[in-house]
Amino acid sequence: MYRILGNRSGGTVRPGEGAPIDPARGTIPNAARQQTRSVDLAPRGGQPDASMSPPQAVPPDLSRQVRSQSSEIQAHAAEVYQTTATTRELRPTRDELLALESGQEEAERTQQAQRAQRAQLIHSALRKGGGVMERLKDRAARHHPTTLAKRLHRRLNGLPKPMVDGKRRKAFEALVRADVVALEKSGEMVSELAAHTMRAAVMDGTVGEGILPQDRKLLLDVLGQLGIDRFYRRLNLKITSDTMPAFSNIQLMEKAKSMGSGKINTVFAVKLRKPDGSAFDGVFKPLRRTEHGKVAAAIGIPHDDPQTAMRNIATVSYAKKLGFDVIADTRLALIDTGDDTGTKLGLIMERARGKPPAKMDASDLTRPDVCAEVTKLQLLDHLTGQGDRHGKNYFINIEPNGRAKVIGIDNDQCFGKDLIDPAGIQRIIGDKSCPFRGAGLPPVVDTEMERAINALTSIDIRWMLGDKLNEAEIQAAIARHQGVKIHIAHLRTNGMVIEPTQWGEPNVQQLLNAQNSYVGLRIERALAKQARRLANQANASMRPRSPLPPLANLHQSYAPRLSDEIQEHAAEANQPQRQQEAERSQRAHSSMPGEWHSQLFRQEPAERAQLMHSALRE
Repeated sequence: MYRILGNRSGGTVRPGEGAPIDPARGTIPNAARQQTRSVDLAPRGGQPDASMSPPQAVPPDLSRQVRSQSSEIQAHAAEVYQTTATTRELRPTRDELLALESGQEEAERTQQAQRAQRAQLIHSALRKGGGVMERLKDRAARHHPTTLAKRLHRRLNGLPKPMVDGKRRKAFEALVRADVVALEKSGEMVSELAAHTMRAAVMDGTVGEGILPQDRKLLLDVLGQLGIDRFYRRLNLKITSDTMPAFSNIQLMEKAKSMGSGKINTVFAVKLRKPDGSAFDGVFKPLRRTEHGKVAAAIGIPHDDPQTAMRNIATVSYAKKLGFDVIADTRLALIDTGDDTGTKLGLIMERARGKPPAKMDASDLTRPDVCAEVTKLQLLDHLTGQGDRHGKNYFINIEPNGRAKVIGIDNDQCFGKDLIDPAGIQRIIGDKSCPFRGAGLPPVVDTEMERAINALTSIDIRWMLGDKLNEAEIQAAIARHQGVKIHIAHLRTNGMVIEPTQWGEPNVQQLLNAQNSYVGLRIERALAKQARRLANQANASMRPRSPLPPLANLHQSYAPRLSDEIQEHAAEANQPQRQQEAERSQRAHSSMPGEWHSQLFRQEPAERAQLMHSALRE
């Protein structure tokens, strides 16, 4: 088996051309193995098993069948990638053509609305188009007089002289700046954005009709030097309706405050005034010209042209298309962060409420709505190839209506051209060289997720990503989507597509583990942390130890996973006491019998932690 990653030339790594990987580290095969450990996929009486009864042992022939299905997903992803790489003209269906036409009409309506809004703003701020337009129209009239008065004016003043350089150029630039300042004040925008708005109006013909071609070119050049173009040229970023700044310094209500720096970026807390006058608490992250992330390098994002803004905006578009409300709405902004570098172009998003799952208790993570929403985020990451989803870059909040809200942030390292396997984002426990932090494909989805992903077409993906990513990245996105669809089809065959109301059932939640689920990983870590905290409290208080519960109450498949987690945390902490606890836990779990099945998952989280705490103390 081989990890399906495209090479730098846009092809794929085939068997015999790349280094073989250990099956235990495979992406989709590993996910399939984890599924077979937890659930009997054999249908009953030839029909999918919808009863969700406690899993039984999986026979060897069925395990081989699941691995064969997983290999089919990999092979199909490679085939889709090859097909889209060699054939750009797809054969869309009638429905796909109608959807494409509808999208084009929507884009045209948006452009018309933006043009009308721009025209209204300029006409209200600049009477008769402003001083620049009066000057340039006068020059055009002298060059092509149409009335007796204009011919006389031309005879008295002569033909208009070039303004390429010298005093005439400086006087013209001053006139342009005066109009930009007037537009800035009227539209409550920074001067760079005002200059860009004026330039866009000249280009679409809102203003400047009838002026000389050489004067039009000069005006566009001057406005380009004054406008936002320089920020975009520095980042090699296209100016589109999606990348236009949504906020700027003019809306700043307070000075930007640094929230600290991560391994790659520095972020700032900003308070901005929205158009309706209300306050917007946001997070601003300046864009960089280079990308140093390990995941980015692994999935084929260029180091010197990462297009971080487009990847974040593409993720937002993908989530909206699926109806998965699990990504922070991300736009661009021009903000002065208060240092010597001045105004910067960066990403702006609303500050996420709630807590990251790394700081939550297991009782909150086992909520049915949390399991469902986090699984949506996981599926989206498989589709976008987001391999850097760790426990601190998504947040979970319980809203006033009692529903859980999940929001993913920092969607920089995704949509790489070299990742076509949707399960390729899986973190390999124990392999420090693996840059990925995700999980294998989920062992269960609900009908709403199935419907949303199956309704998406290759035409939809091209239309959605066409102005944001390059062709190779779009091809990889189509291949990942096909791989997820095949995985969901296998889940449907094996009775693992549930109703949205079933996420709270114990025999559903026990399928989620650290290898195949974001939720399962966070629950296991939360329980391990809670067990260590109880052990530390008991040691500190020197209380007599209570008798151990029967070891038959502990799950044989959960024990080694918990042991791995405890060992990992102990190694990270590098503390002798924790190392000793990990060793004791290893000995305790290695001797656990295997009769326990779903009993542990049916306990309350606090009771589960107490059971593990007791095992740690042995």
